[in-house]
Amino acid sequence: MSQDLEKEFLYFVRKRNHERRRRAARRIGALLLIVGIALVCLYLLYRQHGFSLDFNDLSLAMKGVLLGFLGLVVLASLIVYAVQRHMWIEQLKSWPFLRRFKHVRLKRIKRKYVLGISLLLAALIYQAHPSLINSPVTGLVTRLKYGPEPPAASSLWPWHDHQTIHPAVANMTPEIEQSIRSVAHYIAEQEPDPYLQVKALHDYVISRVTYDLDVLKTGIWPEQDAQTVFSTHKAVCEGYSNLFQALGRAMGLEVVYVEGKIRRDLAPVDLIPETLRFLESDYDWTNHAWNAVKIEDNWQLVDTTWDAGDPDDLAASYRADYLMPPPPVMIMSHLPKQQDWQLLEHTASYRSFEKQPILTPDFFEDELAIITPQEYETTVHRTAFIEIQSPPRYVKEIGAIFSKRQDSEFLLWDLPPGNPFAQAESPDIGVCQSQPTMQESTQISCQFPTPGDYQVLMFSLEPEEDGGGPELTPIGQLRFQAAKAAEVLSSS
Repeated sequence: MSQDLEKEFLYFVRKRNHERRRRAARRIGALLLIVGIALVCLYLLYRQHGFSLDFNDLSLAMKGVLLGFLGLVVLASLIVYAVQRHMWIEQLKSWPFLRRFKHVRLKRIKRKYVLGISLLLAALIYQAHPSLINSPVTGLVTRLKYGPEPPAASSLWPWHDHQTIHPAVANMTPEIEQSIRSVAHYIAEQEPDPYLQVKALHDYVISRVTYDLDVLKTGIWPEQDAQTVFSTHKAVCEGYSNLFQALGRAMGLEVVYVEGKIRRDLAPVDLIPETLRFLESDYDWTNHAWNAVKIEDNWQLVDTTWDAGDPDDLAASYRADYLMPPPPVMIMSHLPKQQDWQLLEHTASYRSFEKQPILTPDFFEDELAIITPQEYETTVHRTAFIEIQSPPRYVKEIGAIFSKRQDSEFLLWDLPPGNPFAQAESPDIGVCQSQPTMQESTQISCQFPTPGDYQVLMFSLEPEEDGGGPELTPIGQLRFQAAKAAEVLSSS
């Protein structure tokens, strides 16, 4: 009998020790899970904002996701702790309306029910906010599949030695343009340099495809797949990007289709009829698409849509501003949905993206720097002051014009004809005063006639070599809220 008692005692001791080890393992697992989640959050915040993290610089959606995520971690930790300690059972028994059930033994909830409820909650969250699940998943897939990193080597941008359409594209015969594959193979045979191969693909797309303005006017979207665009020679940004991707992959290059947004004040909303804007009031007209291409283990960015000119007069309209520019140039106007495709050391948030001045590739090509203002929109009294730093021996003249947004809006590509310095100020467009300084900078002052919302377009001016008219190049755009003195003091 004593031996049976001893065996039974040892059995219960081993069982108790095993249960203790299981509880300890659960606690350690829960702790590691919480620490892992916290580290992932810190890593994501670091990738977005670097070491200079400012909570006020986070977007509202990011703040909500972050706080909600941390709240779920805390709640899950409390539930795990309470269940392990069986504290919740004693608390339930002490509730007044459950005292009558004090003799009822509460059963432990089975794991399958917890799993089912968790899946149901996840489905409801996904239904309400798909981006909360889609964005991390797609970002992880992108990182695992492509591993986008800032380029270690720069491209040939700006294309001073290649400012015309590639010869392989200019001399291409109709017999070659039978298919996407035949075009890609021909370019690969004609051009051995990988960077110039990408330029030839870029030049082919912008020389063969015309932007489909009917889509903006009617809201009817034709098919934008690569084959349709190759056949019809008409597309919007989606079609341009699809065709470039198909040509690159047919050549054996690694090309990615990138989705994102452009700056709000650069969206061509004026081309869209008011009726269509009203019917499509929930559509985001800042949506855009472009490409990323990997060349010699370096990812580069390409936007053929924004370089598209007039296929009938490419000699005059050819552009390669968005053909593999440095990522800091691209982020001035393009914000990808997946932050990895910014290709920056420290990624930008949507708030900082919209808050920065709008500067064109020509601004960076001329090695200019804006001293003031540092933000896109500024509140002033009646005069706006702008200072732009220029490199040594800079020969171009820098100027600016302004317009009240409600009266006459213009975009970076809508420069008025002629020389704005020689134009008399009109009710719609005013000319700012420019003054070069001894410190290799230009100070610009814009005198606004009345309070209101103004946009200022900065440009460089260089006389043509043959003695013709001046050549105007847009270099940036700013907004100013001209207010009364009391309003300026209160805003500051």
